[in-house]
Amino acid sequence: MIRSQLFSGATRLLRYDRTRTLLIRGKGSKATTHSLDAQRQDGGQAAAAGGSEKPGGVQEAADQQKQQQLPARAPLVKNFFIGAVDKELLAYPEVIAREDMSQLQNALLPLKNYFSECKEQEPEQTSGDNLKQLGLYGLNVPTDYDGRGYGWSASLMASEPDSAETSIGLGLQAHRVVVDLLREVGTQQQQQRYLPALGSGQLIATEAIYEYAPPEDDYFFTQATLTPGSNSWLLNGEKAYVVCAPGERQLFLVLAQTQQPNVPGSLGRGTTIFLVDSQQPGVRLGEQHPTIGCRGTQMRRVHFDNVQISEDQVVGLPHDGNRHSEKLVRASRLRSSLVGLSLAKRLLNELTQFSVDTTQCGVHIKDLEMTRVHLSRAMCSVYAMESMLYLTAGLLDEFQGQDVTLESAITKYYTLKQLYAIASDNLGIVGPKSLHSGQPTELGLRDAAQLYTQGESIDTLSMFIALTGLQYAGQAMNSGVRKSRNPLFHPGHIFGKFLETTSVENPKTKMQLSEHVHPSLDAAAQCIEQSVARLQMAVELMFTRHGNAVVERQSEMQRLAEISTTIYAMWASVARASRSYCIGLPLADHELLTATAVCSQGRDVVKTLCTEIFGGNFVNNDNNLVRLSNQLTKSKGYFAVHPLTFNF
Repeated sequence: MIRSQLFSGATRLLRYDRTRTLLIRGKGSKATTHSLDAQRQDGGQAAAAGGSEKPGGVQEAADQQKQQQLPARAPLVKNFFIGAVDKELLAYPEVIAREDMSQLQNALLPLKNYFSECKEQEPEQTSGDNLKQLGLYGLNVPTDYDGRGYGWSASLMASEPDSAETSIGLGLQAHRVVVDLLREVGTQQQQQRYLPALGSGQLIATEAIYEYAPPEDDYFFTQATLTPGSNSWLLNGEKAYVVCAPGERQLFLVLAQTQQPNVPGSLGRGTTIFLVDSQQPGVRLGEQHPTIGCRGTQMRRVHFDNVQISEDQVVGLPHDGNRHSEKLVRASRLRSSLVGLSLAKRLLNELTQFSVDTTQCGVHIKDLEMTRVHLSRAMCSVYAMESMLYLTAGLLDEFQGQDVTLESAITKYYTLKQLYAIASDNLGIVGPKSLHSGQPTELGLRDAAQLYTQGESIDTLSMFIALTGLQYAGQAMNSGVRKSRNPLFHPGHIFGKFLETTSVENPKTKMQLSEHVHPSLDAAAQCIEQSVARLQMAVELMFTRHGNAVVERQSEMQRLAEISTTIYAMWASVARASRSYCIGLPLADHELLTATAVCSQGRDVVKTLCTEIFGGNFVNNDNNLVRLSNQLTKSKGYFAVHPLTFNF
């Protein structure tokens, strides 16, 4: 019996290694290390040419990189909503070859040394010239434009040292988001005009998207009008919460509302993305926003008064900004997740050091079970954040045109929620000491609150996750849901449903995910299988119960977003831990334990949320809460009388 179990485990392990080598590693490592190879091969040529631009070389390099990427696979998380999984994606992507990884780690040493020395300084005291000399503005700029040409995984890894300083990281990540968009959808003329200056830091890019008080009916107050008889635009309006670099020339990426000519009303309304230089006439920096956290970052209003915009400053097509903004928010979500991840690591390290050094009543805080559980939960959250971030980046690097819309949104959603929870819980461990202004816990909580609320709202992000998943699932489940909603016309379908033995309490699956991970992760793989099956059943029930009105059930949609987020965290953690143990990384056995803990807790969370969805709003308390809100809004606040009041 024992011999057969050992043989079965060894067979699965060999099958796992063979799958990784043949299907993923053989081609994937070549696909995304092109930027590092090109940097070595083309660096001398670019220097010999005196920095001259080679538009043909840029196009050839881009085409070569696309050819080396694998064909896109079906979206991972979207398929969770229909109960499908891509087992081959359990092989955690290795998109940077061993030789290139050594080169990248050596390149990061001066960055780590610089930011470790700058920890004692205020963020605003950090010289912008030093950031330029370190090449931090050109990490993701192509090598043909004097950048380092890193892909997604390499650029995120190279951004970790500066992201450890939250205020500095915010400005640099906003710059890199604009570079990402220009690389993907910018014209050759725009790349030649802007990327060399962006890579050297002579021009610092930032997003100018959000407004202080957006309109009720339109997209934005900021509007651009096409000048009759020419191809130029007039831009008017203002943007808020714009990350600014004082004393530097900046490039604002502005999302403005435009109206298609000869198409009146809302039918012709659209958005257009513009690139606006801060030195253009009519561009004016407004007052600085006093924010709750990230005090070293200057966030200002930017005013645009009759700014003349030429045709070559339009990114993509006019009136089609919504399509290109998907790539913009994808880059923004991933890079802001890195800033949140770095802050979460810092908070965890600080609290761990505090627990080791502090003694109360003769007992080390680190020996208290409450503290140990808190530290372990924070460790699991940070591990899942990091695993999700680099899994998503690896998918972008390894597969051409891979759909990671949900993965990027989920990564940001999970990272910021868990970050704020870690920062809040730290106050209870540290105690009254955290009340002092300037304490690490107080500054960490402020920065976490800033990241939590800046840009997209968490509630809006959760609705986006649920709606995107439901939209994808609706196309696949349309036929079955139609039959379930019309039982009299499809008695055979209903009879088959009654004969099904699967349930939320005991879901039946045939995914066999355990064959694609290390045998030590059997239980964790089973947790993922059951969770995916429960999500599929919950989605089908919501479609059957509500039909098209499912978009109005926002409480249930929030549960769906939480479920899909939890499953992706479980998936990424198991894939990473399995790879770590198979190749023998240090402390890989503890990574197995971490992934198992993530999956055990995630399974219980998913089961609870799915049970609430199946129970309906009269069982899960949603109906009571909605009724209370009606009286609350009617009374315009707290409506209960004092508990000691008499009724005479």
